This record gives sequence, C-alpha cells and structure tokens, in this order.
Amino acid sequence: MEVMDVNMLSRVADGMFWLNRYMERTDGMLLTLNTLYILSFDKESNDYQGYKPLLEYYTNLSDEKVAEVQFDTNFVLKYIICDNSNNNSVKNLITKARENARGSQDKITKELWEHINSMYHYIKSPELPKKLETSEAISILAKLNKDFLLYNGILHVTMPRGLGWCFSSIGKQIERCLQTISMTQAYYKPIDYNLDGKEDLLYWRKLLLSLSGYELYLKSYSYNTHNRKVMQHHLFNKDFAHSVIYTLGLIENYLDCVTKDNRLSEAKAMRNQFGRLKSSIEFTDYNHLTNKQLEEFLENTKSQLVQFSIDFSKLFFSYT
Repeated sequence: MEVMDVNMLSRVADGMFWLNRYMERTDGMLLTLNTLYILSFDKESNDYQGYKPLLEYYTNLSDEKVAEVQFDTNFVLKYIICDNSNNNSVKNLITKARENARGSQDKITKELWEHINSMYHYIKSPELPKKLETSEAISILAKLNKDFLLYNGILHVTMPRGLGWCFSSIGKQIERCLQTISMTQAYYKPIDYNLDGKEDLLYWRKLLLSLSGYELYLKSYSYNTHNRKVMQHHLFNKDFAHSVIYTLGLIENYLDCVTKDNRLSEAKAMRNQFGRLKSSIEFTDYNHLTNKQLEEFLENTKSQLVQFSIDFSKLFFSYT
C-alpha cells in the first residue's frame, strides 16, 4: 500500500527504517557487551548473572545454552561480535544495515554511506575472531563503540530532515525503547520486581551503564534506596534520552510527520493506537506503582510497541 508521496517509495522508506533499527540494535548491544566485559574484571562485585541479560535479549540461545556460557567471556565476545550463525551478531547486523543503506543511497549522505561501508569492512576482517581471544579484545570493543558514536554524529550532522529522516528516526526510537524495556526487565525479574528492596548501586550499575544512564542517574537522584528510582529513571525521566517516555515522545513527533498528509482511516487509527500507548505511560503514577504492576506495565508496554511496529510496517512498507 503506497501511502506517501512519490518522492519516498515504500521500499526506500523501509530501507531507511531498518537501517537505523539495525544500527541502534548493534549500538545498544555493543554498549551492553562493553559494560559487562569491563565489569567482569571487578572481582569485588557479586556477579551472579554474568552475560545473561545480553544473551537473553540479543540472541536466540536456549536457556540451557545461556546458563552454560553466561560466564564464558571468550565465547560471548566471538558469538556477539562476529559469529555467522548468530543472526544478531554485530557482523550480521552491520551487513544488514549496509544492504539497507545501499538501497537508500539517494536518501542518505555520502559521508554516512562511507562510514557504514568502513564499519562493514572492519567487522568482516578474517583476523577479527582470533584477535578477540587476545588482549586486543578491549581495543576492538573500544573501536566499535567509537565507530557508533561517529555514526550517530554523522547521521545527525549530515542527514536532511525530510521523510527519510522521519522513517529512520522512528525505527531508531522503536529499537531503543524496546532495549530499555527489555534490559530493565532483565534486572528487575531476578529480584521479583521488588520496588521496595535494598539492592545497592553496584547491582544497578550494569543496567545504568548499559543504557548510558549512569552519570545522569548519579546527578539526578539521592544515594539511598535505588529500586524505585532506577525504575523512574528508565521509564519516566523525560530528560533521559533512553527512557521509555522520552523515546515514545520522539516516535510520536516523527509519526505526525509521516502521517500529516495521510487521510487513510488506517493512518488515523494507528495515530490513535500510539496515542493511547503514550498516554498510558504519561498518566502512570510511578510513585505508587506496585511490584506486580511494574511487571505487567513493562510487559504490556513492550507488547503494544511491538504491535505498533508491525502495524506501522504493514501500512507504510506494503507488508502482508
């Protein structure tokens, strides 16, 4: 179904949407991997999860396999970064992103294409798996994380703010919001979503660093009980770029952009659908949220956002 102007074909919009989804997924995955890798050297922390949050969200490994390898750094580094059999490996995701960028070259800048291409050739290096088994692993992670900082900078500085920008931004923010919800679940589930518990900052540090929220959290909240404050920070803090409420606000803005001239009833229904989702977040009283309500809130929000993504793709990208 073609519902946009003739200058933005559905296949191009689809490519822009998935280019940024794949890159945002890879960026978040690498940030989590780097956090867990660095903190794995901290022998003073009581780490009983290891790489489990990373493996459960970003891979399709069975529970048994996750339990087997969750403390195996060498396996995790190679499986996450360059294993061909892992659909969500950095290597496979950057390859997919490059394919989408190639199909949208008339809508992305030369600088962005060249940077994606450079990342692709680096991650395809046949020497990379062996290097990850050596002391070079930490410098490889540092380079990959820096490359994604550069990608986001080039994206923001060089890309025109047309329809292509709107579609790519919706993809990016959907992916970011899902990451925030799923990683938050990974750290609240082991403590039964206990908002009144006494877990210390060392427990929450990995989650906060994995979502780039550690420094802002330290500046924004007092240092006594953390369980409810971390939840507030990740879900409801409008000043935090990875929070659920902030990312949903950006999706709403870009959704208005791509639907403003669309008179189809499906577009109106989708705007209303998303409006209800965002309103349910805005009017949640997080100060009195119970443990059970938090669990249900996270799961319901994630399922509604996944459904919105499916409906959005059907409407704009001719998916059947």
